[in-house]
Amino acid sequence: MSAWLPQLEIAAEQPPEGGGDGGGNNNGKWKGKEKVVPKHRKNRHGMLVGCYFVPKDLELFAILRCKLVCGQLPGALNNVFEHIRILEFHPALLHETYIGKEEDGYIYFFNRRQFAMKAGNKRQPTRVAKGGTWKASGGSKTVRSKKVDGIDIGQKLTMMFYERRFEGDRNPIKTN
Repeated sequence: MSAWLPQLEIAAEQPPEGGGDGGGNNNGKWKGKEKVVPKHRKNRHGMLVGCYFVPKDLELFAILRCKLVCGQLPGALNNVFEHIRILEFHPALLHETYIGKEEDGYIYFFNRRQFAMKAGNKRQPTRVAKGGTWKASGGSKTVRSKKVDGIDIGQKLTMMFYERRFEGDRNPIKTN
């Protein structure tokens, strides 16, 4: 015995006024920020409808390791992450360009760190971007595995973008 399943597709539209909770006069076709219509049963990232990408820190490190070892991510994760050189873009342009890839308020990127040689053999990461500079905000947070005797997996660092108003600006403006 075979069961008929309707296929779903995500339309690139904004939810109607009053929210996208499926209530009101939108015929129950809105799921959060996504409109669900018959075709593929998948959301805009290629995941099944109802599945959302909200990773924890350890999961992000596992995804990065998979990307480094295998060269690409499995399944729908390829549709969530972008591999670009972040320093070549102003953060506002990044957001504007990749807003369609936003998942639960975040846009995910892979970026290879670039280093500049300073005096001696000390390598320092390059943080100068178009229109400003990235600076560390607060200290780094060590991410530890709870399953493997609390071994250190990596470090998490919050970065803030300071925008230069003109070339040579000595007092850049902190952005949010």
